[in-house]
Amino acid sequence: MTTATVDTVIDHAYRRGALMVIACGFLWSLAGIGVRLTEEATGWHIVFYRSVGLSITLLAYMMWRNKGQVVTSIRGIGLMGFIAGCLTGASFFGNIFALIYTSVANVTFILSTAPFIAALLGRMFLGERVKKRTWLAIACTTSGVLIMVNGGLSSDGLIGMGFAFFMALCYACFTVIMRHCKNIDMVPAALVAGLTSMAFAALFIDSFLLPINDILIALGLGVVQMGIALILFIKGSRHVPAAELTLLTMLEVILSPLWVWMLLNEHPGYWTLIGGSVIILGVVVQASGTRRKRRHPAVY
Repeated sequence: MTTATVDTVIDHAYRRGALMVIACGFLWSLAGIGVRLTEEATGWHIVFYRSVGLSITLLAYMMWRNKGQVVTSIRGIGLMGFIAGCLTGASFFGNIFALIYTSVANVTFILSTAPFIAALLGRMFLGERVKKRTWLAIACTTSGVLIMVNGGLSSDGLIGMGFAFFMALCYACFTVIMRHCKNIDMVPAALVAGLTSMAFAALFIDSFLLPINDILIALGLGVVQMGIALILFIKGSRHVPAAELTLLTMLEVILSPLWVWMLLNEHPGYWTLIGGSVIILGVVVQASGTRRKRRHPAVY
């Protein structure tokens, strides 16, 4: 196979992975509209039933993909995969507690630091150098988030901001582990996350009885917004560097308020629309790049 052919194959794999990650961000953005449509479900209820839907989806996928060898698949992820699963499960709760103790503006801005954290961890542990294009895209998305939360940032709710940073850190670490274990099927790690978050949330629920509509919405979020999205994210992570993985999913930040606007007529505000446009610009800048084969550690 010639060098040109190898480069073409690598570019194709990168772009396919980038599209998977972008699709993941699209699906993650459905969380807000799903939560708004519930009536009586608490945050713990949503986490529990969403985790049930997530676990069922991943179990079905693993049984289809691995011909029923679920236990063997889980063992195959090793210690790093188990850690990745625990980190992901912990991040499911970080967002809830962050929103309880601080403003949405604070949470949104702090979560936008995930690409920076992933870039640093990827450089430290994987040797993935970050190209100028990626730093430019990170700057665009961060600027967009700042515009979206214009006037909403405050120093109140330090505990909530701590939870938000914890979630961003978990997400970035999960991303780096996915890259480190890119030759291993890490879907079982997401199953570990679903099972652990489901068990932990159950401890804080007095009654599991809810309107059937709420249960179906939460289960649907688990299947689509988490299950299918995580499969796409994990598969895409094999071909996309850590910094870019977290960056491409930032599409979630702008789409979340847009769904609520279009379906529930809640206008997100002009600053949100302007900031969202800047975020999309950053995602486009990154997604338009290609990956080339190098003899030295890859530069992205």
